[in-house]
Order: sequence, then C-alpha cells, then structure tokens
Amino acid sequence: MPDKNPSIMARCLECDSRIYFERRPEIGQIIVCPECETSLEVIRTSPIRFDWADEGGASSGANRIDLDEFFNELESEGRDDYDDYEEDEG
Repeated sequence: MPDKNPSIMARCLECDSRIYFERRPEIGQIIVCPECETSLEVIRTSPIRFDWADEGGASSGANRIDLDEFFNELESEGRDDYDDYEEDEG
C-alpha cells in the first residue's frame, strides 16, 4: 500500500485532527475521521473542504423534516391532539 501523501490533507470539523489521503477524494465522498469517527462529506477537492455528513447520505437532505414546521402545520389544520396519544397508552 502506498504511503499517504502528506500534501493531501484536511482537518476534521469535529476534533481538528489532520486527515491524510493517498489520493484526492471525490466531491460527495463520505470520510470518517480516524480520531473521533465523525462522518464528513467532501464538498470541495482543491483545497479539500468538509461539511457535516447527513446520517442518511449526501442526498437525504431533501427528505429532512423540520419538526417545528410539522407540528405548526398540524395545529393550523386543527389536528393538535397528537399529545393525547401518549396519555392513552398509560
């Protein structure tokens, strides 16, 4: 296995550790920091820049639900009895 190129390096967003690469990563690639095990997404390759990786992968952001928005919509539709379900279980 070839040695990792010290000139291809970026820092972890979580712990600031140096992450070295054998070759330049691709945009969208998910990298796991070897120190803190944080998942990072490559958003730029020259220089290498990371963003926080979505748990479901890079494309899952479109399916993300804002819970405040969700509950506000329920209330505006008159469907604000969602709290009653927990009380009925006990």
